[in-house]
Amino acid sequence: MRRLGADVVIPFDLCPDHPEGVGEFERALMDEFAHGLDVVLDYLWGTSARTIIVAVGKAIEDAHAVRFVQVGEASRELVELPGAALRSSAIQLMGSGLKSVSFPKLLEAIRETFALAAQSGLYLPTKAVSLSTVADTWNAPGKPRLVYTLP
Repeated sequence: MRRLGADVVIPFDLCPDHPEGVGEFERALMDEFAHGLDVVLDYLWGTSARTIIVAVGKAIEDAHAVRFVQVGEASRELVELPGAALRSSAIQLMGSGLKSVSFPKLLEAIRETFALAAQSGLYLPTKAVSLSTVADTWNAPGKPRLVYTLP
């Protein structure tokens, strides 16, 4: 993550065989949140999301709004949110999928994203292969990423 430009990386272990993990993660978050926080992009959901929301409720003062944008559910866990974490903070729970913004705004954001990617020279190495080879190439190791094309 640091190679990609992250200023701060907070590792966590929330496995059941590491019972101190949630507390350690919450304390590390609160230490970092003391420097300020505006947006959380959450791809995991589950225990990590609950811990982040509780830490926001404890660490962020004076009705400072924090947007918690729920992007994915990689953890496949349900979340039971304590009401106190919501009542004691100005956290704004938001989605990021279809219908979280109007369709015209979504299309405009996609257009702008592609324009910025082109302008910055962003490149994703790909290799185009015929869809007829999917059985042979689906689990191909390494890079570049395969892009399947119709003949």
